[in-house]
Amino acid sequence: MSINESDILNWIEACKQQDRVAQEKLYKHFYPLLMPVCMSYVSKNDDAVDIYNQAFLKVFNSLKQYANKGAIGGWIRRIIVNTAIDFIRKQEKFKFQTPIEEAIEIGIDTDIISGMTSNEILDLFRYLPPAQRLVVNLYIVEGHSHAEVAEKLKISVGTSKWHLNQGRKLLQEKLYAFGIVNRTH
Repeated sequence: MSINESDILNWIEACKQQDRVAQEKLYKHFYPLLMPVCMSYVSKNDDAVDIYNQAFLKVFNSLKQYANKGAIGGWIRRIIVNTAIDFIRKQEKFKFQTPIEEAIEIGIDTDIISGMTSNEILDLFRYLPPAQRLVVNLYIVEGHSHAEVAEKLKISVGTSKWHLNQGRKLLQEKLYAFGIVNRTH
């Protein structure tokens, strides 16, 4: 059965009336589409599921404010990303403690990354420490500037750059370690 935009809009309207069946349909429809977003922010599957569930509670509580403008998937994705950021901030072991005002850009050959599947890239992200994974996701995946990342996370721009560069270094090392690229590449 193919799900179209009108099905989703009907579910949204029913969800606004607290219809549990419609909530389940909306939740399950977006699960395969948006769970990888959750998984890109944390290394444990259980944490990703927690983020997804917390985000959908927020979605269901906020649906009355959704005015059917723009794609519902984009609106839900934004809630998921913000929920992931909140989740990571709450963890005691997560600290942004590296104040560097200037950071050298470390690059990874985009041709190598473009040849990888999304699951391979996601697996690589899971090796990053939480702070670096969060900055890499916000900067590279979500497309925020360092200033926007710094504002969202309440850190300095230099700290954002440092975490991005450390993350890129670790990703590059994993590409070497897994034999995806040779050190001479």
